[in-house]
Amino acid sequence: MPIGDDVRLGRPVNDRADVLALSDDEHRLLARWLAEAGALTEIPPAARRRRRALLSATAAAVALAPWTVYLAATLPDRQRAGDWRLAWVGFDAALMLASASAAWFGWRSRQLVITACLVTAMLLFCDAWFDVVLSWGSPEQATAIVTAIAAEVPFAVFLLSVYHRLVQALTTQVWRDRGRAGDPPPLRQLPLFLQPTMGEPIAGKS
Repeated sequence: MPIGDDVRLGRPVNDRADVLALSDDEHRLLARWLAEAGALTEIPPAARRRRRALLSATAAAVALAPWTVYLAATLPDRQRAGDWRLAWVGFDAALMLASASAAWFGWRSRQLVITACLVTAMLLFCDAWFDVVLSWGSPEQATAIVTAIAAEVPFAVFLLSVYHRLVQALTTQVWRDRGRAGDPPPLRQLPLFLQPTMGEPIAGKS
């Protein structure tokens, strides 16, 4: 139930020893109070930007559905492409930079490794898809399939697993820092942490 003004710790807290002497429930209660004291209570500019971003993403998803159907019905099976070399060299350069970023931030234990892993995994999936589809029926088809199965897709899945583990660990840490009991819910059910919070309940307190 919500935290009321009448809730009290079992003992005064004046130093580190007093904090260590608290029970687990009291630790969570104190952490919750500290989190609420420093929590954002009003973020109108961010809220407006978030609303615009969500509206844009929703509009893009709705617009792409009929556009994809249209392309499937009208695009030719074969097309002579210009700047073929530039397209693939540019894509592979982007993949190289993404992989290098994942390695760089990972070796230095920086938060951006999470984003770098996700971006690199998506580029690898795209690379595998286009390699296989665009080489179909050509002498390079077998090589493209083997490369996708043996290298690109497994590495992309590995990077996604790293991404998920890091996000889950970060979420668990924030969850506990906010004085919550137990483990956080699955990521698909977890609200954004960067939302205004006003006196939410503590699990395990009544």
